[in-house]
Amino acid sequence: MERPWIRPARSACSARRERTACSARSARRERAARAARAARLARSACSARCSARLLALLTLPLLLAALGPAQARAEAPGRAPGASYELKGRRITGGASRAAAAPIAPGQYLDTIGPGETRWYAATLGADAADDLSATAVPRPGVAVDYGDGVELQLKAATGYGATCDTQSRHFDQAEGAMTLTAAVSRIPGQDHDGGCDKAGRYLLSVHRTSAAASDRARWPLELRFDREAPLPAGTVPAAARTDYGAPPGPPAAAPKDVAGGTGFNDAARITTGSWRDRVLPARIRYYTVHVGWGQQLSYTAQFANEPVADGAGSAASTFVATWAYAPGRVPLADASDGHTERMYDGTPAAVGLGTVPVTWTNRWVDDAQASGAHRAGDYVIAVGLGPDAARLARDTAVGVVLRVQVTGTELAGPQYRAPALAAGADAKAGGGADGDGGSGGDGGSGGDGSTARRAAGPDAAPVASGPDSGSGITGTDLLAAGTGGAAALVCVAVVAAVHRRRAGAGAGAGTGGRTDGRGA
Repeated sequence: MERPWIRPARSACSARRERTACSARSARRERAARAARAARLARSACSARCSARLLALLTLPLLLAALGPAQARAEAPGRAPGASYELKGRRITGGASRAAAAPIAPGQYLDTIGPGETRWYAATLGADAADDLSATAVPRPGVAVDYGDGVELQLKAATGYGATCDTQSRHFDQAEGAMTLTAAVSRIPGQDHDGGCDKAGRYLLSVHRTSAAASDRARWPLELRFDREAPLPAGTVPAAARTDYGAPPGPPAAAPKDVAGGTGFNDAARITTGSWRDRVLPARIRYYTVHVGWGQQLSYTAQFANEPVADGAGSAASTFVATWAYAPGRVPLADASDGHTERMYDGTPAAVGLGTVPVTWTNRWVDDAQASGAHRAGDYVIAVGLGPDAARLARDTAVGVVLRVQVTGTELAGPQYRAPALAAGADAKAGGGADGDGGSGGDGGSGGDGSTARRAAGPDAAPVASGPDSGSGITGTDLLAAGTGGAAALVCVAVVAAVHRRRAGAGAGAGTGGRTDGRGA
């Protein structure tokens, strides 16, 4: 009798076939599981990376804001040798005629000027203060120009017989290519206050661009600056004029330090007495600011390095190297040291330089052009440039330059007769100030240049801050930690912020630091 609940015995062959099929199924399931696990891991890694990137994008602006201005400046890279001129100012449009002159007050402005064009501006000047009005033309470096191309400034009284107060022209004097040009005119009241430009009233500034027919036809940016120097306090007797340069000082003994010069007046690198090393590109100018006080004089040389000549340049290939210096108010200075402000450069070492007489208030009234510009204490600007044809001459177009700077003489407390030496940590008083907001790069008139401690420290000094930001700088390491992804990174950021807030609180309680207000950039 058949018993259906009893399975018949499987043959050995059937058992082997089932085991083989089962093993194959198991292998397939295992491979599928491994593939699924790998896919999950890949998706997880991608998600983590995306989360990290998204987190970094979301948190980076907050962390950068937490840096504060001082730390941001400390972490910022140096200015590239080929960076464009940093323009700054309020945009205006100069008039096409005297009658349409655009009104300006002490400050900084931006305009443009075309070939052969004249722009007119109107300024109200007082009876006692001295005023400097400058124009910086910023063509594209290296564009076609001729020897007589440039800018010509004139300052005239708008009333009476229209007395001419001052004129100045700056031309390229070469046809290699365009570079930045700066010219300035001044209205300085005379000793007797009886001249045609000594009265309070309306004055007209004209800026004319000269241009040859084959020269660049583009409109050039024009940066205008109006500086007002406050008169001496009542009863102050100024020291006598100083027109003597004296014996040239020896070169600084210290080894050169690296510095990245500015693209123009607004971001000029602050330096002190010493040697400084930089690089300059063809058709470019690098700018540096140095403090020169009452009774002090500035001397410097710019030594351009030996540079291998490019293949095919030819033995007669050459260009030029040049230097310019500017007093507060961006007034171009004449050399008083019998040096050379421009030389030919053919890849072999060449040096240019300039020296001033001691800064004295009454120098403004002397007839000697080599001395009259050095009549204000404050920020003086050194500029060094490399001719456009260096691009065809040098194998490495970024030519090295070493700037050796000497500020000599004891800084006096003011421009007055028998002024004492300036005490350490103090700022000079009694004259040389101005209306406006700080240094020559800001939007107001050219005034003080920051604390004496900051001036002495030079560009290597760390910025000083006060208040809640003191001691709370977040570094690049903190930023890196913020990009590690996920919720853990958010916790990390919160912890970092808390730690820095605690440090800030401790620093504010323990320290007395004050904010160092250097010249505005």
